[in-house]
Amino acid sequence: MTRGRLAALVVAAVTVAAAAGFVGVFVRGWSHGEGGSYAPKRPIARTSITPARSLFGQVVTLRADVVVDPRAVAVSSVDLAPHFKPFRIRSESRSTKAGVGHATVVSFVYRLQCVSRECLPIEKSRGATEFRIDPSPATMTARDGTRLTARAVWPTFGVQSRLTDTDIGLSTPTIDQPPRVPAISWAVSPGTLGWLASAAAVLLLLGAGFLVATVVVRDSRRLRTVRIPAHLSPIERALVLAEHAAAQGEIPESRKALERLAVELRRRGGSGQADEVEQLAWSEHAPSEASVAELASTVRSNGAR
Repeated sequence: MTRGRLAALVVAAVTVAAAAGFVGVFVRGWSHGEGGSYAPKRPIARTSITPARSLFGQVVTLRADVVVDPRAVAVSSVDLAPHFKPFRIRSESRSTKAGVGHATVVSFVYRLQCVSRECLPIEKSRGATEFRIDPSPATMTARDGTRLTARAVWPTFGVQSRLTDTDIGLSTPTIDQPPRVPAISWAVSPGTLGWLASAAAVLLLLGAGFLVATVVVRDSRRLRTVRIPAHLSPIERALVLAEHAAAQGEIPESRKALERLAVELRRRGGSGQADEVEQLAWSEHAPSEASVAELASTVRSNGAR
């Protein structure tokens, strides 16, 4: 086992793990509509009124979305207590759907109408009269049993007169039908595009891991280093290291071992041999296995220990 092969195996394992994590977390969450790991820290209420400007007697739709974390709040306990007077509720509904990440959205929809005198526009000369409905408290129960509240603040909306006071007292205003919104269409299905993008991301990740692995696998150095017996002399240890490095083709290690041998020979008074060893260590051509073996034989035959 070489260092390059070990590094390539590590890169391959990390790449496969990253691809599996991407598919298991992000792709799975996207395909199931979870959309990530977002969860609101506290209940959030958002509201809307349509149309924002209507005629007297026209039905208006009020919608309140309460966003909660189902892991912290019992979704079935979420309730809204609105007060719409002088408007009357023609219909109401409550629905629940999964939101972004771990969030759950509880929606309350009310269709209101007011044909009483309290809703008559009074700003005839300036257009619509502004109306504001009192904020509605949203209550719910946390998983630990405590009561939580959120405040649904309704936006203002305008009501414009289309009848005189006499007409209002003698007739019944007509109600406009809500417009029909055309169905959404795409040139490319979002689901198909999402799967193609996910597949491309996985292929790019695997391709990047393959490129890195092809580079690191070139390191042919052995994973295990040679264990030299401790009883050897410094010169003999340097010789063994040089011979092993030359046999394995490890040029930098071979040069360093020969330089170490030259230092030890000078300490023992062998300056001539040290110069020869140093010349071989740092020659233009890399020390070969044969030249190192010949040098080692010469040093040993001269009695260097």
